[in-house]
Amino acid sequence: MSKAPKRPSQRDDLRRWDNEGGAPRSGHSSHEPHLTPKYETEPALYYFNIRTQIGIIEDPEGETYPSLQIARKDALAKARAMITEGDQKGEDRHDWHFEIRDRANQHVLTVAFSEISDAKLTSQSGAG
Repeated sequence: MSKAPKRPSQRDDLRRWDNEGGAPRSGHSSHEPHLTPKYETEPALYYFNIRTQIGIIEDPEGETYPSLQIARKDALAKARAMITEGDQKGEDRHDWHFEIRDRANQHVLTVAFSEISDAKLTSQSGAG
């Protein structure tokens, strides 16, 4: 007596299932190599709205960054430049801050301009 399936076509049906893209069956490997999904971070669009004593200056265009951490670093650099510009014009911008929003207009981070002032004061006091 043979140990072949009772119906000779059963084996062909299973083979056809695999070849036509059916879900792999338990205990049977797929003919296609399994590719693990890549979880690469895509650049995201962030809007740098500025909160002043008077109100909000909205960023209509936004900028693309590979991560929120890099957006934060750029916000600190922009804050430093804006404080310097304000100091030259006699404007106090130390109380301003960025309200960073994502593409969906959701608040994701606040960066206070005072972070620059605090870092500047700390570095100056250590240099004396």
